[in-house]
Amino acid sequence: MRYPPLLIALFLVMLVRPFMGRPGQVYAPAGLFLVLIFGTVIYAFRHIRRLIVWVSVLGVIVVTTRVLADYTQIFAFELVSHGLSFVAMVLVMTAMLSEVLRARTASTDLVIGAVCLYLVIGLMWTFLYYSLYLISPGSIFATSPPGVLTTAIAEQKFTEVFYFSMAALTTIGSSGEEALTTMARQLAVVESAMGQLYLAVLISRLVGFHTSSQTR
Repeated sequence: MRYPPLLIALFLVMLVRPFMGRPGQVYAPAGLFLVLIFGTVIYAFRHIRRLIVWVSVLGVIVVTTRVLADYTQIFAFELVSHGLSFVAMVLVMTAMLSEVLRARTASTDLVIGAVCLYLVIGLMWTFLYYSLYLISPGSIFATSPPGVLTTAIAEQKFTEVFYFSMAALTTIGSSGEEALTTMARQLAVVESAMGQLYLAVLISRLVGFHTSSQTR
């Protein structure tokens, strides 16, 4: 079973991350969650050497720059960390999608992997939105923070961006506190279509597996 640790890690990030790092709440370094995600990804794909090398290199850089951003409050480290996280999630998503589409039987591990892939898609878009926000705060949220954008200010927006991404992916609609720009809404349409197409393909594959087993 390769995917259960990754699924647990993704749910921990979704459930615990929003309660960490805000004033009056328990603090946990953001790098801790990144280590958890990259560690379980490496465990899941330990049989694909080339992918593991790339993910490991990206993971080391991502975690290092994330820790440096926390301690130095230098904006460039924050941007590099989340930008490379997006690249890493694209690689992982591609590998997982290829595995799901090429599967010949619907094993329990494959189904768990398919669920992980759905959450990875949402996380990938989160890193994309957040990277765009770090580059240009007015590109995602209609109201930009006054003055110079710092890592402390930007970090407060991550939970809002994550919620927006998952709302778009699941098509429940965003009811966040911040007003969104036209570009953000257009990207959300693309993410929503991507999520629904993936679910349609996944369901058709599972139905095909069931029909094939019944025929045999």
